Formats: sequence, C-alpha cells, structure tokens
Amino acid sequence: MTRRWVLLLGGGLALALLQQQLLLRRPPRVLELRSSSASSGPAALDLLFSRPMARASLAAQSQLDPRMAHQWLGEGNPLRLLLESQQPIVGPIQVLLRGRDRRGLALTPQRWLWDPRPWLLVVTPVGNGEQLQLQRRDGRWLPLTPVLQRITALRPLGDGSGVALMAGDRLWLLPLRQSALRPAGQRPASSVDPEAGALRALLPEPLLFAHLSSNRRGDLLAQWSSRALGRATTSLWPRGGGEQRLALEASGPMQLLPEGGGLVVPELEGLSLRQLPGRPPRRQLLPGSRDLSSFCPRGGRALLVRHWPDYRRSLELVEPGQPPRTLWVGEEAVLGSACKRGGERSWLLLSDWRSSARTDLLELSRSGQPLRRRSLVGWEPEPGSPVLYDPTRRQLLLTLRARGSREPQPVLIDAGSLQLRALPKPARQALWLAPS
Repeated sequence: MTRRWVLLLGGGLALALLQQQLLLRRPPRVLELRSSSASSGPAALDLLFSRPMARASLAAQSQLDPRMAHQWLGEGNPLRLLLESQQPIVGPIQVLLRGRDRRGLALTPQRWLWDPRPWLLVVTPVGNGEQLQLQRRDGRWLPLTPVLQRITALRPLGDGSGVALMAGDRLWLLPLRQSALRPAGQRPASSVDPEAGALRALLPEPLLFAHLSSNRRGDLLAQWSSRALGRATTSLWPRGGGEQRLALEASGPMQLLPEGGGLVVPELEGLSLRQLPGRPPRRQLLPGSRDLSSFCPRGGRALLVRHWPDYRRSLELVEPGQPPRTLWVGEEAVLGSACKRGGERSWLLLSDWRSSARTDLLELSRSGQPLRRRSLVGWEPEPGSPVLYDPTRRQLLLTLRARGSREPQPVLIDAGSLQLRALPKPARQALWLAPS
C-alpha cells in the first residue's frame, strides 16, 4: 500500500513538473489589447501579456504603419504603447507586434488595425423632429436613433459605450457597440461603424430638464427634475450598475471628474470637490465666484472662469497642489474653452458685447501668453455649445451658425493654424464620441 502511494505521488509530481516545463516553453501571448486616451499624447495602447516581456525587444521589433513617433512605457507586464503628439492621425494605424519575453521566447507576430480617432456625433433636424447621427469614416452619416422629439440634453459616455440623451420629456440611454481595434484583414472596413442598440429609458417619470455628465469609466451623472420649481434630484449610474441617488445640493451643473472617483460641485461659497459613493467622504473647497469651463486631458487639471466684482472675467488653470494660475483677464464673455495635455495650450472662445457680439477664438500658452487670435467673422456660436479638442487630429470642434442661416453646423478648426472648415450638415448639437 505504501509503495502504491509513493508511485501515485511520484507520478503526480512528474506530471506537474512536465506541465510546468511545457508552460515555460510556451510562447508568450497577448491576453488583452485596449485602446485608451492618454494625457501626454494623442492616444495609447495598453497591452497585457501572459508573462513579463522584454520592453526593449518589443520596441525594437514592433512596427507602426504609417510610421509614427512613439514610445513603450512600463516594466515587464503590462506595457503601454504611447503615440507622441508631433503628428496628427489621419487614418487607421496598422500595428505589428513582435518581440521576446524575459526568458527569450518570441511572441507570435500579430497585426492589428487601430483607429483611435473619435467619432463625430450630431443632433440634426429631420422632418418635425430631431435625430442623433454619426459621421462614418468615409464622411457619410449614419442614423443612430429614430426621429425623436427635440433633444435638449446629450452626453456621450466617456468610455464610448453609449450616449445619454433627453428627448421630449424622457431620459434615455442608447447603448453602442464599437471597437477601435480589430485583427488586420479580419473584417471589411464597412463593418467598423459603431452599432446602436435599443433605446432604454433611465427614469420612469417625465422630466422638465436634465443636465448630464460622464467620465472615462463610463459612469453617468444626471441632475433632473420632474416638477416645476422643484428641487433637482441627482442620480448616478455607475458603469454596469443601477441608479444611485446622491444627497448633494448644488448651485449649478455638477461635473464628474474625467478619471473617475469624484465630481465638481458648484456651491454658493465656491467650487467643491467631492468623492463619489464607495469612497470616504471628502470635501475640498476652492472659494470665489468661479465656473468650471473645461477639463484638461491630464488628471487634476482644469480651466476655470472667475467672475470679478467689476464685471471682468479671467481664465484660470488649476493643477493639483497649486493655487489657480491666471491665463487671461478681460471684459469679454467667455463662451467656452479647451486645453491640450496639462494646459500646454489653451483655446478660449470670447464674445465682445461692445463690438456687436463679435466672436473671437484665442490661443494661449501655458504661461498665458497670447499665441494666435482668430475672429470668427460671419459666424455666431450656438448658445450652450462647448469647445472640444481632438488630440488625434489636432482640431477643435465648435457648433456655429452662419449669419442669416436657419440652422447651425459643425465647424472644425485646425489647432495649429486656426483655419475653419465647416461641414455641410445641419447640427443643433455636435460632440465627440470616444472610441473604445
């Protein structure tokens, strides 16, 4: 009996050793490949391997077509391929992954098509209603919803998985299925368009208004009310979870932090930073009459508009652990702003009430030095429309109305030259949809 047990234990040990040797000799594999936004460049690829890789080998043997300046970040596993910001992305990038792990075993070569460019979404008039449409890569327009009543609020989820919208008196979620990555040669180009699911009501009751916000995780925040002069309710839908009601009061629209975990709450005393449920309660207050204008791609950076008693306004850059730094001061109305990376460049949309509401686009350096100024002669900004920056193509998106025109339209502005290119498409709202 003892001999039999010895043989069984010895056989099991030998089998385990054999399996271990086979696994050690097995070539490394890519377990996960994900496109993501990057604060220090236009886009990045995050790669998870079955074992630690030799980063220098991947950097030397992998290739991008067309060739683009990039760098590999990380140690062993996972790793990140980061595109550098000198060149715009004008089409899909073919990525050839090759290299060796730390034991010297070669990764099976893989080719992927990667398109990190955001999609253009517009709300366009159709018949007696409005419709959400997306611009395909070939320039044609793809309807995502049926014709709806007036769409008064629109917010793409920050992870690209859907769009929240208020149409008529209902709040809806439109799920989207898309992928910025696909194996080279697997599917025809026509199949890369995002696919829309069925509209899903987020709240059962009819609403009077809703303000929407989202972050890169795909969480959704809504401030809404179903009663005239009633107090607004704040609802949070975490990615993949159900509705949560937040006991927060604000003097204006709240915004989720892009990186997740918190939100900016306007209060009578100033702007406060709060934690989301699931984290220890924490409140940080920046006193003064300020509005959040826009977030920068790098975490913790944002542009604020400060209102002064003499009716002047200033644009401030806030960074973690530092007091707000003034970039611009003037008497013009600030209609919107956008920034690059951590504030290396900022763009400010101004309206001068003293000059028949003339609209200018001003570019500022990190220190606040004016670099370029473009007068938008013949154009009027659509009220409430944001200024949005696309780092992959280095362009700004505005919703403008040509003087005398019935409908506004999307206008793309080259961030280097501030040259305008208007798209011949009626659009009451125009926003970027992040790839995923």
